[in-house]
Amino acid sequence: MHYHFTLISRAFKLHLLRWSRYRMDVIIWLVSIWLTIGIQILIAHIMFQASGGNFFGYTEKEVIGFFGIAIFASGLAQSASISMILNLSNAVWQGEFDFWLLQPPPIGLRMVTEDLGIVWYWPHLISGLALLAFCFPLKIWPFAIFTGVVAATIEMGIIFILCIPAIKWGRWNPSEGLWEYFENARSIPIGRSRNFMLWFVSFGVLQYSLSLEVLTGRLSLFLLLTVSIVLNLIAWLMLKYFLHSYSSASS
Repeated sequence: MHYHFTLISRAFKLHLLRWSRYRMDVIIWLVSIWLTIGIQILIAHIMFQASGGNFFGYTEKEVIGFFGIAIFASGLAQSASISMILNLSNAVWQGEFDFWLLQPPPIGLRMVTEDLGIVWYWPHLISGLALLAFCFPLKIWPFAIFTGVVAATIEMGIIFILCIPAIKWGRWNPSEGLWEYFENARSIPIGRSRNFMLWFVSFGVLQYSLSLEVLTGRLSLFLLLTVSIVLNLIAWLMLKYFLHSYSSASS
């Protein structure tokens, strides 16, 4: 545990040092994130008012709470898994993945700590926690945060499942569409909708709607934990399979 904690802390310091050289890029990115979050909340508020207070069966505070848990979970997940999106396919294609396999850390941890996304996604964490604090009473804040963490592990499992095939096919790179999908598909909660196609196209962000149902007492946290365990188990099995079938770029 001490070794793994040291490795993660050093990856965090390297992440901060790396991006401190590009201050203007970081500032522009952060401003764009805040603007995006603000626009999404404003659109949701307008749609709620236009619907006459019946927004897919949710109250206004529940809609804001949905954004809180979605933004918090997404920021946490992508802070920890951004390396899989940015670097895995490039490392395989350029032959650097061989070097990753030779490093002492387990390959899963090695892939995660190649780069972190905290510099980019801390606005998600702060604004998400603020919205959760606004929407839910003080006594369930720890439960709301824990539910958000579970939702983040679900999103990480989805990201791993989508990115891990790059180990076998280096040209498999879902990065461009993946970010756009997560940003756009989490616009509305759909947990109380009976539209199958809406659920189908929102498969990657259903964890936010399910988390809201957990926080409002309509679903059990056990279901959310089960989804997280199943997805991450699938991701782990895929990693084992693709590592077994991996052919070195130098061979």
